[in-house]
Amino acid sequence: MRRLRTALLDLAHATLRDGREHTREFDTFDLGLQVRADDGHETYLAVRITGSGSVPSNLTVLILRNVPGCEAEGWYPEYALPERDLLPAEQAWSNLMDPRAAAQVLDEDWQPGIRQSRLEPRCRGCL
Repeated sequence: MRRLRTALLDLAHATLRDGREHTREFDTFDLGLQVRADDGHETYLAVRITGSGSVPSNLTVLILRNVPGCEAEGWYPEYALPERDLLPAEQAWSNLMDPRAAAQVLDEDWQPGIRQSRLEPRCRGCL
């Protein structure tokens, strides 16, 4: 679980910096995050999960409950990603990201792979 949470924070940090999809490979699935935001408007975050039949059945729930800054009940299934259609064995979900959490993830002291103690715990399924 720690590896998954660290990956989610690293991916969130990377996509918040450049708006592109960033991915991480695990043993039985690939995970990708992409943020879309305009100044003064909502910040949307998309999660992409790609895997074979050996992906644990509760994996999607575990991932979505641990994405920084997103309400666990706010996820919506998507049929495409911002710049492309979904591939076979791929699923995507989107949610609004809390701007305060986005600012914390973008903290200048952030180091990939290291969970900073200054990152405040989130409510309802947040880290």
